[in-house]
Amino acid sequence: MENKSLWLKDIKYEKLESLNENINTDVLIIGGGLTGISTAYHLMNSNLNVTLIDSDKIGFGVSSRTTGKLTYLQELIYNKLESNFGYETSKKYLESQKYAIELVKNIVKKNNIDCDFTKSDSYTFTNNECEIKNFKKEEKFLKKAKIKYGVTKDLPIKIKCEYAIKVSDTYVFHPVKYIMALKKICLNHGIKMYENTKAVKLQNKKDYYICYTSRSRIKAKIVVLCCHYPFFLIPGFIPLRTHIEKSYLSASSISKTKNMNAITNTYPTKSIRYHNDKKGNNYILYVGNSHLLCDKLNREKNYNDLISKVQKDINKTVDYCWCNHDLITDDNLPLIGRLSKNDKRLLIGTGYNTWGMTNASLAGKILSDQILGRENEFAKIFVPYRNITLDKVKNLFVNLYCNCKGFFYPKIKKNHQWYKDNVRFENRHGKNVGVYIDENKKEHVVRNLCPHMKCSLIFNMMDKTWDCPCHGSRFDVDGNCVQGPSTYSIKINGDNNENS
Repeated sequence: MENKSLWLKDIKYEKLESLNENINTDVLIIGGGLTGISTAYHLMNSNLNVTLIDSDKIGFGVSSRTTGKLTYLQELIYNKLESNFGYETSKKYLESQKYAIELVKNIVKKNNIDCDFTKSDSYTFTNNECEIKNFKKEEKFLKKAKIKYGVTKDLPIKIKCEYAIKVSDTYVFHPVKYIMALKKICLNHGIKMYENTKAVKLQNKKDYYICYTSRSRIKAKIVVLCCHYPFFLIPGFIPLRTHIEKSYLSASSISKTKNMNAITNTYPTKSIRYHNDKKGNNYILYVGNSHLLCDKLNREKNYNDLISKVQKDINKTVDYCWCNHDLITDDNLPLIGRLSKNDKRLLIGTGYNTWGMTNASLAGKILSDQILGRENEFAKIFVPYRNITLDKVKNLFVNLYCNCKGFFYPKIKKNHQWYKDNVRFENRHGKNVGVYIDENKKEHVVRNLCPHMKCSLIFNMMDKTWDCPCHGSRFDVDGNCVQGPSTYSIKINGDNNENS
């Protein structure tokens, strides 16, 4: 079994240079996932000077760890949105998802992109009879919205199902192949891109922003945050408006694929799709064991639980296994657009509630339209500064729970039995440190404090990383930051460490 995403298998990757000098640009896009690269794509012929930076490799972040679904049948989301916002907003969200699918479909066709883009029937199902009443509510909405759908008690895969809703005009694709193709197209059209260039600070001037990286300074008229989780607290107060859900994914070799994908409506989520790489390799992807980031801190056990569920539910052996983070908003709508009502120069695209492929593609179009001063029929429902709702008030307690537990629990209980003798926590020279001892008995010592918001860290025995249970920052055994929102390392004597 390989502990990596299936989408990174056999990828032909062309490395880009880091930014090592100060520059000026009209538009700075921070983050090279699907949101950032889609925004850049829609700005190609705008006559604007556009620059995109990524802290690692373009396309190798959160976007490379998804299931690669393009569907508007997203569990039972329309019933939730209708009860929270009313029918018109719920319908507008549905239309936006269908629009995003067509957007990707047209881009693939126009540019002849080879990304395994395949039509796939989508199912939302339950194995609990008590949930059928909620499916009936979702059906009522779909019928009113004139969506063609079907119902069944039998899935095309042998897995327990009491009731399911099905739609047919949905797709799956290879997200990294798609991003790599857009990257090449954007570069050919003059978009400047830099990798291994981490934004560490934004400074708001009167008519522009200055973005500081580890080795340069970028002056930009407009900044677009496409980095999954902002690396600052203000503006936006994202920690109070969202929480992070962690899920575990696997891919297993099979002899034949089916044109279907399915997901449960209950938590923890169970999700399935098939993939054919057009080279004779077929896989079934399985997602399960999802949980709040601050819970279930034994990551190795979580992986093993997923492997057991794969063997039980679909009777397959796992070939690839990986994890992902999803940013869940307090009202089930993404945050796309101006981060603040009074600032037209700082935009954001995040909070896709596990439906990142459709919403990231949509965000690229909305953000580019706003930059170009164009009307977008979907922009209004996604504005990050939208009004308070009942769901926002209720979910505030969930967000506070996640932040408080993630902050305090690792400080109170540091040593866990699953660490065995490989990990320990100590105070050295007045600093709280974490120590990992590798297979060669070598000590790797780091500062046991996430630079983002000072949460204590846990050690991930499966991935060999130090993980923040508050907001998802991750560091390798030597303290290098490999995933934000932190912009600093946790090296004891590193230059790039605000806590040294």
